[in-house]
Amino acid sequence: MRRLHLTDRHLRVMLWCILLGLQPAFAGILDPFNWARSDRIEVNIPWLPFENETRCYDELGCLNITRSWYHLIHRPFNVFPLPRVVINTRFILYTKKNPTDGQLLNVNVNKTIVKSNFNPKRLTKMIIHGFIDTPLSNWVSEMKDELVKAGDFNVVIVDWAGGSLPLYTQATANTRLVGLEVAHFINTLQKEHGVDPLDVHIIGHSLGAHTAGYAGERIQGLGRITGLDPAEPYFQGMPTHVRLDPTDAQLVDVIHTDGKSIFLLGYGMSQPVGHLDFYPNNGKEQPGCDLTEGPLVPLTLVKQGLEEASRVLVACNHVRAIKLFTESINGKCSYIGHQCPSYQHFLTGKCFHCGHGCAIMGFHADSSPGLITNKNNQSENEVYPSEEHDTIGAKYYLSTGKDLPYCQRHYRVAIQLANPKGAESWVQGFLKVTLLSDRGVIRGMDLTPNNYVKLEHGTTYTIVVTHPMDLGGKVRKVELSWEYDMNVLEPRSLCILWCNDRLYVKSVLVDQMELPSRGKRNVDFSTKLCTPKREFAEIPNRGSASFYDNCGR
Repeated sequence: MRRLHLTDRHLRVMLWCILLGLQPAFAGILDPFNWARSDRIEVNIPWLPFENETRCYDELGCLNITRSWYHLIHRPFNVFPLPRVVINTRFILYTKKNPTDGQLLNVNVNKTIVKSNFNPKRLTKMIIHGFIDTPLSNWVSEMKDELVKAGDFNVVIVDWAGGSLPLYTQATANTRLVGLEVAHFINTLQKEHGVDPLDVHIIGHSLGAHTAGYAGERIQGLGRITGLDPAEPYFQGMPTHVRLDPTDAQLVDVIHTDGKSIFLLGYGMSQPVGHLDFYPNNGKEQPGCDLTEGPLVPLTLVKQGLEEASRVLVACNHVRAIKLFTESINGKCSYIGHQCPSYQHFLTGKCFHCGHGCAIMGFHADSSPGLITNKNNQSENEVYPSEEHDTIGAKYYLSTGKDLPYCQRHYRVAIQLANPKGAESWVQGFLKVTLLSDRGVIRGMDLTPNNYVKLEHGTTYTIVVTHPMDLGGKVRKVELSWEYDMNVLEPRSLCILWCNDRLYVKSVLVDQMELPSRGKRNVDFSTKLCTPKREFAEIPNRGSASFYDNCGR
């Protein structure tokens, strides 16, 4: 057997590979005081420039690479973009007049604009795909179709497939040049055709989100950028000029769905980077994306084809942001995000009402109650964060379903436990609830989705649960089911001869929150339900009890 001989150079390369692989997981540990920023490093490291490096791209302008673009952990390598002719950025227009056959626009060839269906008086929606992606991807076509259906828009797809392929380091560099192309496209339309940048909304996924940010830096008064799970590697923890940030447009709204570390195969950013940052299901693991739960990939292959099955296998969480946004365009259900210190706080109902701050996730984010229209400006479409409620850096949480429809109604269920003589101080087990209102019935909602729960008699157990159905008002009746759980690893939970496995419930409070209209009071439906003519209900193991909205009668 040949003996492996490692030189110092080999060891250094291996160390850098390890650091690159572990950087998102351990960056905070390795660099808690941000000492690894290369503009703070005085020693000479060969690939870090001490002088600015600049390249210019004809009418697009110039790009430079300074030491501020480096970080020994977050972004250790930088290169310049590939030539323009290689990336070959193209702009393809769709409108209600040509919903399926795109028209190629070239602002340097005026007749391609004049002879197209582009109307400068319309709102313009631009879609930018991400890494290893093309305009031919199913999701691009699906989003385009929903946008065309939603309104009389100029829908422009940005094709940069020539620069989105591996290596990732090169693709990240290419986004800077594509950003210049997008900025030149919009600025020329403004100068020569009267397009108002406030009427332009750029929607970018993954690397496309940061591309939109680079464009926004060079467009005065860009209306809006929507970042769909902006890419983490080489962007997380970097200065604002390297990544998407709130200064890139009048409104920057972001959906985070894959915020685990890249070391744990998470591709999206976890840090807030917009005016409104939404974290559905905590922004990390999305329901329906756990490959161990069932034959997810084979079913997707049968229903939606090879491309979608490949996405589910490789990046289900990462592409969920796309699906949520696409559904929000014409969906009747509003994704309501609640500002909260953590997702756990949200699930326990501590941030349920909009008094803590609410916003709409997705296409209609610009109509969120936390935003105001600046009436002093010429354009009524110009939207700013409310001065009363600074949203930058805040996190908005919500829960979604595991498949279509992803949008769910949120219900807060609070169970007030009685503590009569003979009751155990605590019991553990599983709870399910059925809600009945004048508009319908929701059956068997799980109130203990994360395995059993420990319940202390005399306290209140609160949880936020979701369902696609809108009960639309007061809940008239609740049926609560209880099953005791014995855990051999916790001897005190064993209940055979000498303990009471019953649950004692005094009342049930159900809240359903409706999004308030701008300038109006929050509207929410709250119902307290009790047992008829009894102080509390005694629910046996594997039994149930009914509660009615006649408390105090």
